Amino acid sequence: MSRLRDPSEHVFELTGCFGIRLDERREGDLQAFYDRCRDYFELVTGQPPSPTEAADLLAALPKGKTRDDKFVIGLFDAPGHLVGVLDVIRDFPKPREWYLGLLLFEPTLRGQKLGDRVYHRLEEWVAAQGGSAVHLIVEEVNPRALRFWQRMGFEVRGMGKRTLRGTESVFIRMTRELAPRPEPTGTFIPSWLSAWLKGGGAARG
Repeated sequence: MSRLRDPSEHVFELTGCFGIRLDERREGDLQAFYDRCRDYFELVTGQPPSPTEAADLLAALPKGKTRDDKFVIGLFDAPGHLVGVLDVIRDFPKPREWYLGLLLFEPTLRGQKLGDRVYHRLEEWVAAQGGSAVHLIVEEVNPRALRFWQRMGFEVRGMGKRTLRGTESVFIRMTRELAPRPEPTGTFIPSWLSAWLKGGGAARG
């Protein structure tokens, strides 16, 4: 049974899609979403999603960051089904820079330009918070993702290696510099972050 959603949790809205910040209360929904995205995990890691994949995403933080800096945003369709997830960290690796850890949709929605719309709305949101750049990495085994991010205006800044579940993986570093822009209006909800902080969110670690 779907949980009732609090409208104050909304991060942004698009036609037919809206974003809500996720926490441990929605861990089961996120894990079920990951299970539907088995193809992505098998491509990137060579294995299906682990039983703790959702919990790991919600808990993972770079050194020196707190939970107030991390935004795991569930992307819901109009009926309220979780169809995508977005993971970003603010002021990382430097102040005013953001790190995009994940943008993933379930297989039936890929290739429909929804990722384009969600990323552009995310960029507006980041810029409204004073962000100056967005960083991410793409696995070399995922050329489709590389083409997508290049289309979004990201530039290759280098390469590296890491170990994913015991297998060495090559990744590509990418960055998009953001030009200063005025706070957007309309269906985007730029006041969400400030309202959340005023409501005591910044006190929770």
